[in-house]
Amino acid sequence: MGKLNFEKIFMDSLGELQELLQIPSVFDEKTVSEQMPYGEGVWRALDYMRRMAFQDGFEILEYDNHAIAVRIEPKETRVDVVSHLDVVEPGEGWEWEPFCGAVEDGYLIGRGTEDMKVCAWLTYLALRMIKEQNLPLAREIRLVFGCDEERTMADMFHYVDKAGKPEFAFTPDGCFPMSIGEKGALMWRLTGSYQGACKWFRGGVQCNVIPPAASACILDASLEEEFRAYIAGKGYDISCAMENGELILESRGQAAHASMPHLGHSAVTDLLDVIAGVTGDAMLGSLYRCFADPYGSGIGLKTKDDSMGDFTVSLGVLRIEEGHLYGEVDGRYPYGITSGEATEHVEKECAAEVFLDYDAAPNLCGKDDPFVRELLAVYREKTGDFSEPAISSGVSYSKVFGHCVAFGPVDKPEEYLAHQANEKISLDRCVKLLEIYYDAIYRIAALENG
Repeated sequence: MGKLNFEKIFMDSLGELQELLQIPSVFDEKTVSEQMPYGEGVWRALDYMRRMAFQDGFEILEYDNHAIAVRIEPKETRVDVVSHLDVVEPGEGWEWEPFCGAVEDGYLIGRGTEDMKVCAWLTYLALRMIKEQNLPLAREIRLVFGCDEERTMADMFHYVDKAGKPEFAFTPDGCFPMSIGEKGALMWRLTGSYQGACKWFRGGVQCNVIPPAASACILDASLEEEFRAYIAGKGYDISCAMENGELILESRGQAAHASMPHLGHSAVTDLLDVIAGVTGDAMLGSLYRCFADPYGSGIGLKTKDDSMGDFTVSLGVLRIEEGHLYGEVDGRYPYGITSGEATEHVEKECAAEVFLDYDAAPNLCGKDDPFVRELLAVYREKTGDFSEPAISSGVSYSKVFGHCVAFGPVDKPEEYLAHQANEKISLDRCVKLLEIYYDAIYRIAALENG
C-alpha cells in the first residue's frame, strides 16, 4: 500500500458528501411505492450512491431498492461493510438547517453526519482507493447501503435473504474500539381510547429518540394557575399559556438516542407528570409511572447484566387526537430476560393496549475471532488506544448479520449528537476515520485465514 494523502482525498470529495447530506432521507409513508419502498427521500439517497458507484466503474448489485451492494473482486467468500442512508427526523432546536450539509468552523453539519452518511461515504472512498490501487485481496469486498435501519431493518433482512450472509461483516455505526455485542431491542406500540383531561397531546420525534418536545391542549382552561404552580414546584421547562381561548402546555427536554437515556431528558414524561398531577388523569398518570424512570423500575424491570448493562425504556412518541391514544416505546434488554417477559411487564403496568412490533435478541461475537482481532489491531495502531471492546445498547445491522461488529466511529459517547439537534462531525475526524476504515477494509479482505 503506497503513501496516501487522506486529507486531500477526503477534501477533494467533500462537495459530493455534502450533496448526500442535503438529501432528506427520512422514511416517508406518503411516497412509499414498489420502486421506493421507504419513500422518496430515502430512495434519492440510495440512487445518489448508485449513480456515484456507476460513475466510478464499480459493479453494483441491486436488491429491489431495499439496498444496493457495491463490490470489487468477486470471489467465493466475502466480507460486507454495511451502512445505512436513512436518517431520523431532524426534530427541533437546530441552529442550522438540518439538511444543509454546511461546513463551519471546521465542522460538517447536518442530520446524518454522525449517524451515518459520513461513515457510509468514508467507506466508499476507502473502497474506491483500494480499487484504484488494485490491491491483492483474499476475499470479495462489498459495501452494502441500506435504507431502513432507523425503523425495522427490513432492508437488510431483504438483502440477506437474497444475497446470503457473508463470512464476516462490520458496520461503522457504533463506538470504538468496537461493539462486539448488542443488547436486545424492542419496540412496543400503545393504543387505546382516551377520555381525559387533554383535547390533544403531541410528543416525540421517533420511537428511538428521547422526546425533546411535547405539547398538549387542556380541556379545563380554568386550571391555568394550578398548572403554573405545579410546574414551578417541579422545576420543569414547561410553558403554560392561553391561545385562542385554549390552555396550551409546551414541554422542552433534551433529545438523545433512546439507548443512552443519561444523555437526554424526556419532554413527554415531564408533561405527563404535570397533567396527571393537576387533573388526576388516570391514563396519563399510568403512562408517567411506567416510563418516568428510563431504567424500567416503573414496569418492574430494573435489571442489569454484568456483561451488557442496564435495561432501558423510553416512551419516544405519544399522540392523543379525537379520543384515540397512540404511543411508541423503545426498550433495550440484556441477557437474563426475554422479550416475552418484558412485554408481560409492560402489559401489566400500562393502561393501554400493548403490541410488540419489533424484537431483536441480544447478540455477541468472540474477542478471539480473527476478524475482530484484525480490526482491533488496525484501531490500536492508528490511535494508540488499547481499550477493550464493549457491549452496545444501540441497535445496528449487526443484529441481522450475526457474525458482525460495530466498528466506530464514536470515541467520545458524551459528545455524540446522533438523533439530536445540531448533529455534526469535525473535518479532521473525517480524515482520521478515512485512514482507519481504509486499512480496516483492506486488511480484513486480505486476511488469509478468517
